[in-house]
Amino acid sequence: MKATTFLHLFKNDIRNILRDKTLLMMLFFPFMLIFGLKAGLPSLNKLLPQFPDYYGLALAVLATTSGMLGGYIISFVMLDEKDENVFTVIRVMPFSMIWFISYRLLLAGFWAFCFAFLSFVALDINDYSLVEKLLYSLFCSQTAVVVLLFLVTFANDKIEGITFIKGTNFFTVLPVLAFLVDSSWKHIFSIFPFYWTYKAMQEPNFLWILISIISHFIFFLLGYFFFLKKVK
Repeated sequence: MKATTFLHLFKNDIRNILRDKTLLMMLFFPFMLIFGLKAGLPSLNKLLPQFPDYYGLALAVLATTSGMLGGYIISFVMLDEKDENVFTVIRVMPFSMIWFISYRLLLAGFWAFCFAFLSFVALDINDYSLVEKLLYSLFCSQTAVVVLLFLVTFANDKIEGITFIKGTNFFTVLPVLAFLVDSSWKHIFSIFPFYWTYKAMQEPNFLWILISIISHFIFFLLGYFFFLKKVK
C-alpha cells in the first residue's frame, strides 16, 4: 500500500469522525472523564481515605477505559464501512486487507495511547516519571486494539456496537473488585487480559507485565482470526 493511500484513508477517517455527532462525542468523552475525576479527586479522598493506596489501580483503569474510546471511534468508522460493504470492495482493490486492518489498528492504538497518556499527565497522582508515563500509556492502550477487532467482527451495526461497548466497559471495570476483596473467587478475573494490566500497576512486577502483554497478544490473535474469517 502506498503512502498516499494511507494519507487518503486518514483524511477520509478524520472527515467521517468530524461529521458524525456520536463519534465527536466519543472523541471528547475521555476529556470529560479525566478532568471530571481530577476535579472530584479531593472530595473522593475525603470520602474514601484509603483511596490514595489505590492510585496505581485507579490510573490503570482510567487510562485503559479512556484508551478504549480511541478503539471505539475507529471501530464505529469500520462498522459504517461494513454496512456499506467496503470490506467486500477492498478484496478487489490493489492493496490487501492485511494492510488495511493494520492501518486501522495502528490508528486505534495511536488514539488509545494519546488518551491514556492524557490520563497520566492530567491526573498526575502517582509521581511517575515521563518515561514511566509513556511506557504505561503504551501498556494500557493494548486493550483498545484488541477490543476493536472483536467489536468490528461481532457487531453488525452501530446499535449492536453500543451494546457491545456497554458490556465491554462493565467487564473492564469489574476486575477492580479483585483488589478490594480478599476471597479465592477473585482469581476468576485473571481470564481478562486487562486484569493483569491493573495488577502490574497496582503491584509493580515484571511477571505481571509479561502476562498482560502475552494475554493481550493471545486475544489479539483470536480477534484477528475471527475478523478475517468474518470478512472472507
